Amino acid sequence: MKPIPFGLCRLGLHAICALLLLGNISATRADPSINVWLSAEFENGWPVESSSNRFGCNDKIYAVIDLLGLEGGAHRLQADWTDPGGKIREHVDYPFNGAGGTRITIWLKLHPPKGSALFSFFNPAMGMDDFIGLWELAIRVDEDTRFNTEFEVLC
Repeated sequence: MKPIPFGLCRLGLHAICALLLLGNISATRADPSINVWLSAEFENGWPVESSSNRFGCNDKIYAVIDLLGLEGGAHRLQADWTDPGGKIREHVDYPFNGAGGTRITIWLKLHPPKGSALFSFFNPAMGMDDFIGLWELAIRVDEDTRFNTEFEVLC
């Protein structure tokens, strides 16, 4: 049996390493990137970007979520709106199909307890004490990618 020349072995080894590396790169899944902005301002039927993350008790707070780098197929967006006391006040579970980039808008509307509307003329914060303070919005895509942002509610 004839020995295989060293140069040919080296070339074969490089080719195998290159195939393994390319296979590993293509097999890894890139997580999508998430960008979020919050607003209570609305123009022509759409939320518009605001410079403030402070909202009133009667505001409808929109979270505009831009997702980039999505692989094609089914995805799931989940969002939790958590009040200053740590209680999840609203949970969003939104299945969607997409590839590349997409924009999803969700919102939070705070509702005062029953009976407090009568006295809200004298005190707009009546019954809204649990809502005043720093809130957190936690967003997850496909259980992997996470994004958290904070905002403040004042009455």
